[in-house]
Amino acid sequence: MTSALPPGLLDPEIAAFRRHMAQAGRDFPPFETLPPETARSLAAQARATLPARAPALADVSDIVLGETTPPLRARIFSPGPSSPDGVLVYLHGGGWTMFGLDTHDRLMREYAAGANMAVVGLDYALAPEYVFPVALEQIMDCLRTLPVHLPALGGLPLFVGGDSAGANLSLAAAIGLRDAGITTRLHGLLLSYGVYDSACDTQSYTRFAGPDFMLTRDEMLFFWQRYIPDADRRALPLASPLRADVADLPPVFMTIAECDVLADENHAMAEHLRAAGNAVIARSYPGTTHSFLEALDISGVAASAVAEQVAWLRASCAECEPAT
Repeated sequence: MTSALPPGLLDPEIAAFRRHMAQAGRDFPPFETLPPETARSLAAQARATLPARAPALADVSDIVLGETTPPLRARIFSPGPSSPDGVLVYLHGGGWTMFGLDTHDRLMREYAAGANMAVVGLDYALAPEYVFPVALEQIMDCLRTLPVHLPALGGLPLFVGGDSAGANLSLAAAIGLRDAGITTRLHGLLLSYGVYDSACDTQSYTRFAGPDFMLTRDEMLFFWQRYIPDADRRALPLASPLRADVADLPPVFMTIAECDVLADENHAMAEHLRAAGNAVIARSYPGTTHSFLEALDISGVAASAVAEQVAWLRASCAECEPAT
């Protein structure tokens, strides 16, 4: 099929990334027609075809945090050789239904090495087997008890971040911890092209709804249905943070893809956070699609975006007092 994209709309390397992913999944049936585990396996298989030039780290290990149901597996990325300057708890994207530690291993390694931070990737519970708020509660419990499970990291500045659905969960966890009066201190939120509202009705949903931009409107509607089957609950503040009280949150760094169905709600979320008095840096990258950070080894704009994130993490760690 010939692309209907206007000439020059996408950055050339991002366009190549999109073509690569389309080719990798060309023979896959629609994911909504498949059992969840089959869809996850195929999605991971497609992501595994991307070139990766991961930096060397001192240690990478998988553990199970606590005794939750379902068990919460985590991957700890230790930068070395010096002690880490902070901790980033990272939540992968995938529409709350797919992807995991392996699909986002490359990106987490970059954050660990570049920012000299211990990165804790969480393999949180996926829908439809576990629906809202199971994954969110897992994540909040992990943030609250991290010093117990990983005492060597307990005195370091704590950040939480994620992409797409992972950004949704990161922001919701920060709001949930604040509302619960839990004293865990978060020093910053790293949010990449997040899902912040269930309405799916902005202009960017119309302009970028088709398959040329990595994430379609129909896919987002499917993800919401899997994550929160009860449509009335999708407007809850911890499901749709654009509708939440967002006062008194830590500083936020937002990465926004220009050519993304989620672009408008990302800009709206940045303004909502600012209006509530939070420190917000929002960077929008021309010619980029959803998931573009995964192309950091084949795209200059993706590599530059990750470098900006890393610089913010480094500066934020240098500016803050260790958590207590």
